[in-house]
Amino acid sequence: MSSTSNNKLPPFFHSDRIQFIKTIKSKKRAFDTLTALLIKGQKEVTKNQVFDALIEREKIGNTSVGNGIAIPKAHLPITNPRVAMLSLKNGLELGAADKKAVRLFIAILVPDKQRDQYHMVLSTLNQKLFIDGIPDKILDSNNPSLLVKHFETILFDETST
Repeated sequence: MSSTSNNKLPPFFHSDRIQFIKTIKSKKRAFDTLTALLIKGQKEVTKNQVFDALIEREKIGNTSVGNGIAIPKAHLPITNPRVAMLSLKNGLELGAADKKAVRLFIAILVPDKQRDQYHMVLSTLNQKLFIDGIPDKILDSNNPSLLVKHFETILFDETST
């Protein structure tokens, strides 16, 4: 992963935690899928802990940032952050302010003890996705590596602003 000199964060976008699906019929099913991706290859937290934390955050308010993107996140007792992405060919209506169906869920788990460290990264991600969205050609590609590269570029490329 490319990084700026100010960025000492470990990489957290991995193609093995990205899934492309044509249709999901409910938010619960989307969160089930994201949870399964987030717990893959780790033993620090359980499936129930992750699912419950994401649902609790969603109860506070819809996590849609607009442009067909939702970013549910939670703080849990983990060592490193984890990100899972779920791309839907046919979006899921979640009542977003811009009335766009969600085509991309980006679920983020942040270590409890590192909230401040990741706050700026998450703020940057929210802002860039709210303004720019994700090009349809990337979502339609069904290529996890392309999606990872796109996120690494928008977050950590020194030339991106």
